[in-house]
Amino acid sequence: MKRLLPSIVSVIIITIAAVVLYRTLSAIEPAQVAASFRALPASALVLAGLFAAGALASLATYEVVMLRELRPGLPWRRPALVGLIAYPIGHAVGFGALSGGAIRYRLYQPLGLGPLEVGKVIVLSALPYAAGLGVLCAVALVAEADAVSPRLNLSVAGAVAIGAALLATHAAYVVAVLRLRGPLKLRWFEAELPGPRLTAFQYALGLAEVLSAAAVLYVLLPEGSTGGFLAFVGLYVVAILAGVLSSVPAGLGVFESVLLLTLRDVPAEALLGAVLAYRLLYELLPFLLGLALFLGWELLARRR
Repeated sequence: MKRLLPSIVSVIIITIAAVVLYRTLSAIEPAQVAASFRALPASALVLAGLFAAGALASLATYEVVMLRELRPGLPWRRPALVGLIAYPIGHAVGFGALSGGAIRYRLYQPLGLGPLEVGKVIVLSALPYAAGLGVLCAVALVAEADAVSPRLNLSVAGAVAIGAALLATHAAYVVAVLRLRGPLKLRWFEAELPGPRLTAFQYALGLAEVLSAAAVLYVLLPEGSTGGFLAFVGLYVVAILAGVLSSVPAGLGVFESVLLLTLRDVPAEALLGAVLAYRLLYELLPFLLGLALFLGWELLARRR
């Protein structure tokens, strides 16, 4: 069951997403979605592009901080370049730890980083995003329970309880980082926790990255259609988590279906037009940038 459960969860999520998309898209003409996309204000697109750039800058900054924790004195240019390449490509291709990890190994090997160090980088690179998602989801469930709970078919008390449990989990992790010395050991698991300084950067830059990513979509949606920003962030995080659990690259289809289920006040064609622009600005363009940088690095390395 331990081996089969992830696959079962993925199949269930993908099936539900397919049903939701089929029912929604069967009532919408593609021309309506295209018209909603073309009708997006230029100011909203520019603002969304700036937020997307901020999210990417947060990832690159964390890569620099993380590598300097492992290799003090390391120049910032190589890890910044790796951050701009590995994160977008890993997110778009799927299985980010594997695809982004392969890129990291390729780019860090010339610096003398061995497989064990690259493995640490791969694990540490996933923590900021997870920290940002978890904290923001918890805060939204607690602070905006009245607005979020009906959209998730939860009671207010249930939303607060889930949010409080998530906050307690993150608090316990921070306490473990501050107080434990040596690796964390369980019956079947052993891990070396990052230090307090790196943990602070993980949370700060993870929150900045997720907030920036959510803001990309928020500014593209019709004004006033989603309630407050914090409540929207909670729903956005749920959609992201569903996409991650489905194992579909970039959560394609799953992310959209969850938003269609939770943002019922937004016209479907307007929502899909905004998500199309979101994927263009936040996923496709950074992916193309990462691909171009990676190919350029390979060509330069071969010429040298």
